[in-house]
Formats: sequence, structure tokens, C-alpha cells
Amino acid sequence: MELDWLETFLAVVDRGGFTAAAIQVHRSQSRVSAHIAALEREIGVQLIERGRRPAVVTEAGRVFAVHAREILAGVRTARSAVAAMRALSDQHIVVQTTSWLGATLFPQVLADVLGTFPDARVTVVERGRGSSDGDGADVAVLAVNPADREPEPQARRQILWWEPLRVVVPDAHRLARSGEPVPLGRLADHRLVLCTASSRALDANPAGPGAPGADRGRLTVDAPQTVAAMVRSGLGVGVVNAGAVGLLNHSGLAVLEFESIDGTPDPGFEVAVDWFDVLLASPVGQALHEGVLAASMPSGALRRPR
Repeated sequence: MELDWLETFLAVVDRGGFTAAAIQVHRSQSRVSAHIAALEREIGVQLIERGRRPAVVTEAGRVFAVHAREILAGVRTARSAVAAMRALSDQHIVVQTTSWLGATLFPQVLADVLGTFPDARVTVVERGRGSSDGDGADVAVLAVNPADREPEPQARRQILWWEPLRVVVPDAHRLARSGEPVPLGRLADHRLVLCTASSRALDANPAGPGAPGADRGRLTVDAPQTVAAMVRSGLGVGVVNAGAVGLLNHSGLAVLEFESIDGTPDPGFEVAVDWFDVLLASPVGQALHEGVLAASMPSGALRRPR
């Protein structure tokens, strides 16, 4: 039984279908289907009812999902513990984050850490949380990500800030011409171009439509710079987080805020740092951890009480 099969199966369970799961695990929909079929053959029971739309998890699938999460959590915990011990001995620390956090949060943090420990080695891995190369060589012992998923078992977490979302449209777009904040419900009138985190934040927002832009289609990408390029090409209305706005090429684009309504949660998401305590036994790890906690928020981010 392959760990990839388990990760793909849980993505289908969590995202409610094969298409959304394919986006989450960065695989084709045919590969997702193949993983589920292989897993069902291995354990000899149907996990997903494919004849219904959306796909439905069977009772056996719900039971198996509990154990699949425990298996993956145990593997990740073991890999992280080994990686943390390696960090103690050779001053090599792997940090996992997103592309926009790698470009906004970490430059100054790493400049301070490497100024104090010039021989330290830090690898910043910019990829979706939970993805792995499979050999444990690049397991992160510190991660900074959107906090929309539970931390790994035995990991500690601290919320850093709140990332409000921003709308990105061409200068000539009617939303830009109005100059007004954008009501969340207006997104349903447009095809959306979204980063992964903004897509999840919109879907989770109780004030918005259940699936913003579902009738007009949706493009989901990893990098905010790609969102801007696609919006500039007329592919749709973009939504990115405020902290990533400074990374964009604004030529021909307008960046708008969402309309604020009393009692309605602002569209956005929390950013959190997760770490394992063994990391703090390393002087380099401790300096990196302290640097992340003390770092300035990206422009546009907000402090929010827990």
C-alpha cells in the first residue's frame, strides 16, 4: 500500500470530489482515480461511490479514513523527529512554507539567522503542506502556512496574523471603474482566478455563496504572480491575500478591498507557524523560531486576537 494512495484518498474525502482533490494533491484527475482504484483493490472494499455526483464516501471509506489519517500522521511525525535530530547535529534545517511567504516573511528572518550562524544551512521548501518527496530527506521541522488545517501530531502552533483577501481586476474592469469595495456576493458573477489559500478561504466564508464562481468556472494556481498574469490576460477576476499584493506586477491592474459588512466575517485566513519542540534544542532552530515570531507582518496583514 502506497502512502500516495492514502494522501489522495483523504484529499477526495476532505474536498468532496475527484476534481478538487486533484487540485489539492497536484495530480491529474485520472491519477487520482487510479490511486483510489488501486487502494480499493488492495483492501478489497469500495471506498468511494463514483456513480453519484458529487462522489460519496462509503461507510467503509469513512472508517478507513480515520485509520489513514493516523497512518499518515504517524509517518510525518516520525520523519519530522528524525529531521529535527539531524538539525541538531549538522545545523541543517528544512522550513516549509508557501511561495508568497517565502518571498515576504523569510528574507529578513533568514538574513538575521545566517548573520549570527553563517555556517548554518537552511532549506526553504515552497510547496503545499503535506506533500513529500517520499524519502524523508526534506521533512520540515518548522512550517509557516495558512492555518486552515490542523497541525501535525505533537507539533506546536502559534497564530501569527490574519490575511484579508483582495480582488484583482484589469484597470478597465467595471469593478475597478466603480472604485468601491467589492461585495463578496458579486464574485458569483465572474470566473475566478484564485490562489489555493484564497480558494479555501472563500469556500469557508459563511457570508459568501457556497461555491463562488462555480457557474462561471474557476482557475486555481499556487503563486499570486500567476493570478495577476492570468487576470491581465482576461481570464477572470483574481483573488489573492493582502500580503501577496506587494509581489504582483500591477501594470494594467487594480487591487480592490472587499466590502465590510457588520457581523460578516471579512474574507481571509489566519497564518500560523508550526514547529516541534526538539527544534528549539538547536541554536539555529531556536534563532529561526524566534525570528519568525518576532518578524514584521507583510503589508496589509492584520493582528487578530485568538
